[in-house]
Amino acid sequence: MIQNHKRPPASLLFIFGGSGDLNFRKLSPALYNLFIDEWMPEKFGIVGIGRTEYTDDKYRAHLLDGIKQFSRRKDEQNGKWQEFSKHISYLQMDAESEEEYHKIAEVVKEKEKQYGEHPNVIFYMAVAPQLVPDIASKLGPLNICADTKCTRIVVEKPFGHDLDSAHELNTLLSSMFSEEQIY
Repeated sequence: MIQNHKRPPASLLFIFGGSGDLNFRKLSPALYNLFIDEWMPEKFGIVGIGRTEYTDDKYRAHLLDGIKQFSRRKDEQNGKWQEFSKHISYLQMDAESEEEYHKIAEVVKEKEKQYGEHPNVIFYMAVAPQLVPDIASKLGPLNICADTKCTRIVVEKPFGHDLDSAHELNTLLSSMFSEEQIY
């Protein structure tokens, strides 16, 4: 493959709902395809966050099952999975427990040392709409969220469960993140 594109800077993707169906069927297969096509950064990490008990190895095996079933490139492994899977880890935590959010900051600091630079940090909400406000409220105060140039929050649809809750969520997110940080 001739590479004629610039790869993104170091990035760290946290997937809330990392043990869930959306990640299993859609996100991880899509990320794997981006990796095969060399659109992922050279330095990147994918951290699934969930309550389910997984070791990193069991989590990777779980995601590989999803890729084998749902990736458009499921038959093009060519040893790429081994390389890709080195970038995947699992963080078991209860997203409703404010005390556990320090774990996220610790992962960011660890990766910062490993990469030799501060990575772009993306929080992907692959959770039920009613959980997003609580998670966002706990992420907002983390020091890593203050840098508007390299921190993003992605809210999977539906955005709220009706018009009023969508407006409330928009107001909440806007109070903690700048507009260019919210997707």
